[in-house]
Amino acid sequence: MRIVISGTVGVGKSTVSELLFKKLKKTNHLNLLKEETVRSIYLDYYYKDPQEWAFISQLDFLLGRFKQWLLDEKKRELFVKNNKNNYITLYDRHFLDDYVFAELHTIKENISNINSITYQAIYKELIDKMNFLNARPDYFFLLTADFNTVIERFRDRNRKAEKDVDLEYWKDLFHNYYKRPMIQNHFKRNVEKFIVIDTNNKTPEIVMEEILNYLKKEKNI
Repeated sequence: MRIVISGTVGVGKSTVSELLFKKLKKTNHLNLLKEETVRSIYLDYYYKDPQEWAFISQLDFLLGRFKQWLLDEKKRELFVKNNKNNYITLYDRHFLDDYVFAELHTIKENISNINSITYQAIYKELIDKMNFLNARPDYFFLLTADFNTVIERFRDRNRKAEKDVDLEYWKDLFHNYYKRPMIQNHFKRNVEKFIVIDTNNKTPEIVMEEILNYLKKEKNI
């Protein structure tokens, strides 16, 4: 089983992913693929000058996340051959999410049209590979919150690179994730089940329990 915890920067997906991992690992073979392990060497440059570095950094993120995904699929194959237990992968952001960021930078003209075409061609190849292997996410949980709540959450974690970014960028990213039907339709086309979880006025523990209860109703844990 493949479970994705998705959402804009600051919505709380990494915290929820960690809590869900701790809960599920007691009774399942579980692998948590953390977003922080896919870190581009271009990230700091990208935050300082997105127009110069958006294309190369987004491509680097995409390929890094795809490599992470592919290694996990190989582990899954070996595990399934030798065990009867369910192999669960929990994604703290999936490479499907990279589409959101690349689209945003194309709209903002940080990525040129020719580079956007190149990115989309590579991205399509990766999606086709995922579908060919029947390795689509089984559950894609999109965490939502009001914009002000999201800003408060990521300011609380006090990451310098994020604090230095113009507020307008975070507004645009928020809009891209939650207000553009084509983005959510893109997710729906490439996953088995797409579930939206409202995290407003909820602790990460409560959000985790909501996800857990949903999976229990599906009789998959």
